[in-house]
Amino acid sequence: MSLVLVRNADYDSAGSALTGIFQRLDVRIQGKSVLLKPNFGAAVGPEKSAATDARLVKALLDECLKQTPDVAIGDNPGNLDEGAMHSVRMSGILDLAPDHYCNISREGEFVDIGSAILPRVFVSRKVREVDFLINVPKMKTHVLSGISCCIKNLFGYVVGAMKSRYHLETGNLKRLTQLWLDLYKWRTPDLHVVDAVVGMEGGGPTHGKPRKVGKIVAGKNGVEVDAVITAMMGWDPTKIKMLEMAHQQGLGEIRLDRIDVEGDFEVLPTFERPPTFALESGFNPYEQIVKIQPLLDEGKCVLCRLCGDQSCPASAISFDPWPKVDSAKCIACYCCVEFCPEGALSVPYRKDLMEVV
Repeated sequence: MSLVLVRNADYDSAGSALTGIFQRLDVRIQGKSVLLKPNFGAAVGPEKSAATDARLVKALLDECLKQTPDVAIGDNPGNLDEGAMHSVRMSGILDLAPDHYCNISREGEFVDIGSAILPRVFVSRKVREVDFLINVPKMKTHVLSGISCCIKNLFGYVVGAMKSRYHLETGNLKRLTQLWLDLYKWRTPDLHVVDAVVGMEGGGPTHGKPRKVGKIVAGKNGVEVDAVITAMMGWDPTKIKMLEMAHQQGLGEIRLDRIDVEGDFEVLPTFERPPTFALESGFNPYEQIVKIQPLLDEGKCVLCRLCGDQSCPASAISFDPWPKVDSAKCIACYCCVEFCPEGALSVPYRKDLMEVV
């Protein structure tokens, strides 16, 4: 049983909250190289609450600098429209900590991570070389995995557009989830600090709805932190297949009565689930072959062609002139939805659009 801390905080008070968290979790990083791994994957501004807030990352940087000068911030955004650094600039971190951001996408290498899903995975070298890795995800929903937090954020070890390719190469959602778990096993973070000051509900991970939560959640076991985050959303963690698989593989507890939760834990009322997990009881996209076709809002679409030309690993989108999804080719990875900078593609809540084959 590990300790998971839940602390009331806002972005202005994050520094004092993190000082207390470091003390309570006995974080010792003197003489070590440290990498802060936020979620900067969405090429949208902070008002969307799709990325780890730069103010929290800066506060965490300042806390680490009290012990060691060797601290870097780095992520591998999957967007392709203006390169990985576009999402980084949109996050605001270059304004707050320009001397500490490291473009870890520049140095990638194929590595055997011990996965039976893919023999070698293209990851950032910095992830492997650093002494101490702090995972700094956002509290979000996700149309594929249900939640996006500690485990899912480690897909960001993979360099840029290779993530979309792995959606296709893994073959199905369960195998993709296993790849995420294999990445977690290969380089397990030493600490997890979750930005739950403002989270995201509904159709995450990019174009859901911001939800004020007012918390920082932290711990040394990412599976157990994810379980606490899920419970805060009003969701039974045992119903999240990603967490169930992690528990079965000995990576952590997912029942709250087996986790030492300390502090300001509370269940958020009416936290909206993603559309793929909002159907009748018992529905689980991991156990059925499901395609919920993305819907296009032509009023938002600017015909940039990013969805079809660069984001879709299955080449399932054509243009006439609007994006058109070929249901026979679509693998329901929703990369088009996630990477659309305008939010013109979405996953509908309408059950009649769900195809179970």
